Amino acid sequence: MSKAQTKAPSRRRLDPAVRRVQILEEMLRLCANQHFASISMRQLAAACDVNMALLYHYFDSKQGLVRAALRHAIDDFLVEFDDLPKDVEAPLGAADVWIEATIDAAPRLTRMVKLMSDYSSHDGQDAQAMAIIDEFYMRERDTLRHAILDGMAQGRFRRVDAERTARLTSMAIDGVFFGGPARNDHNYARNLRDLRDQLLDYLQPA
Repeated sequence: MSKAQTKAPSRRRLDPAVRRVQILEEMLRLCANQHFASISMRQLAAACDVNMALLYHYFDSKQGLVRAALRHAIDDFLVEFDDLPKDVEAPLGAADVWIEATIDAAPRLTRMVKLMSDYSSHDGQDAQAMAIIDEFYMRERDTLRHAILDGMAQGRFRRVDAERTARLTSMAIDGVFFGGPARNDHNYARNLRDLRDQLLDYLQPA
């Protein structure tokens, strides 16, 4: 058998930006079933079919990789949300779009929310990573709060504490991704729409 026949196939060369996204997506996929702290760079390299040194070419440390995975997942969702048309006539305005974007991105968001939760409860928190997480939840709360305030200003909603209602609704959205699977309920679309309807019922004038 010739050397050409026995030579191992070379790895496919990808554009650096494409390769970087592939690594981040694989990290998020692994984080769906493991705590990020238990995922070694060697395991990630094997899952991506790359040399471990390549990971350090793109990311200076595992901490930097986790930060980048969070940034990638959150930016991906926010871009989708920002690109969707906002129906000013919708009962919750932009918050309706946020909930629909959350439904559309549910499979990816399950991984993102788990990573954010695991990271937030991790002892070795990184201030930059926590700022990324805080930014996402602030955007979610602000979207909900402005929708509630607009509805109250237009007389469509009763007077409530908009900040408190937005905060609790944001926490309830996360509950769909945690509490549902814990009860073997993975119908994210139904549960998120039920949560939206429950919020609207709560906001209706007496």
